[in-house]
Amino acid sequence: MKSKRACWFALSLGLLGMLIFSQAANASLLAPGTTLPPDIFPACVGCTLDAFLNSGPITVSNGQGITITFDLVSAVYSDPSNPFGAGNLDFVYQVTNVSGNDFIGRLTVGVFSGFMTDVGFTATGSALPGGLFVDGTQAPQLVSRSTALNQGATVGFIYNALAPSTFAPGTTSTALIVETDATNLAPGNLNVIDDVVGSTAAFEPAVRTVAPEPASLLLLGSGLLALGTRIRRSRA
Repeated sequence: MKSKRACWFALSLGLLGMLIFSQAANASLLAPGTTLPPDIFPACVGCTLDAFLNSGPITVSNGQGITITFDLVSAVYSDPSNPFGAGNLDFVYQVTNVSGNDFIGRLTVGVFSGFMTDVGFTATGSALPGGLFVDGTQAPQLVSRSTALNQGATVGFIYNALAPSTFAPGTTSTALIVETDATNLAPGNLNVIDDVVGSTAAFEPAVRTVAPEPASLLLLGSGLLALGTRIRRSRA
């Protein structure tokens, strides 16, 4: 009888772990401190547009004759097919290198600390709800996520890691997507980086109230298992 009860508790703990990690296992996670090839997403035709902005043309210079004029479209969608949970938020960005004499080497965006992220792009931006995006041509070679404290785990879209960047004046990025487990949005920033660095307003996840993390929940489950074992022994 004791053996059967022990098996039941072990099975219960295993099911708890599967429940906690099942959603995360369905996504290609871009964890802090990693660099990966970007995922390629279909355009989410069932998404609901929650917020958007368009920066308009922004011109920056390094003071040494290098200039770039860029434009950003940023939007947030509630995504019924989000891998972290139906209705969680997708953050979408599209940058146009309008004019100047500098290629874009990298884009960094947001503060995603404490959130899970699956990062990539869609080449069919025009299919996204709201008519905000176009079918851009400049796809990132790699995507990354920082762990530096002063960067707050920013997400990066890298255009010059594997070959020279082709993100030239007169071209537009694909629609860049960060799928998250966030449920609320907040103001943030996007940075355009090469010989010139420029920044403009964008969206990022809102800092959420403290909630038990999966590891904490597993520790709780282990504690309950130990408590149950002690109770059974004391009764015996």
